[in-house]
Amino acid sequence: MNLFVTGTDTGVGKTYVTALLLAELRRCGLPAAAMKPIACGADGRRDAQTYRRLMGGREDLDVLNPVYLRAPLAPWVAARLERRRFSIARIRSCYEQLAGRYRPVLVEGAGGLLVPVTARTTVADLARELRLPLLIVARLGLGTLNHTLLTVEAAQRRGLTVRGIILNDLTGRRGLAERTNPAALAALCSAPVLGVVPYRATQLPPSICDQLCDEICRENTER
Repeated sequence: MNLFVTGTDTGVGKTYVTALLLAELRRCGLPAAAMKPIACGADGRRDAQTYRRLMGGREDLDVLNPVYLRAPLAPWVAARLERRRFSIARIRSCYEQLAGRYRPVLVEGAGGLLVPVTARTTVADLARELRLPLLIVARLGLGTLNHTLLTVEAAQRRGLTVRGIILNDLTGRRGLAERTNPAALAALCSAPVLGVVPYRATQLPPSICDQLCDEICRENTER
């Protein structure tokens, strides 16, 4: 089972959670890979370099990150400023190269689900083009109910399958919102809430591994 990792916003920890998941899958013995098709920002390639290191350092960085834009903006806006064009076909080709050599493949999106990739294409369209189910990363704190429910609704309206939601503790402060959000979201949302990644965790917690990693391992070892 390959996955498209999206977020409820920028800065919610998509790369962090993707890297933890990639490391866990490789510890399980799977030849897992992760890619970041579009990176924006002066240090944007650092995320793909993290994935490359976790994969053993042998994969071409231009395959793991085929589109690199220097401005820390939505891809469509950054590409316009830099007078650059890129094609979804190139991204799909890099994904297919990885999918032919690794399993599973984790694909990290840019920002949130409706971030514009081109004038006519969003991150959601990219996930649909690659035919991948979503793993949604959301912040644990105040505001996440609205952001997460909107993201799930947008995904389902576009025919995307939401495999699960992971809440990421970005601050380590457990106020009332942080304590109540997981249960509230589970009650309100049709997609499964897989668990909370603790602040500065170095491994995924058992609750997430039991629900997500074990299923991915089973699916890939049965092939």
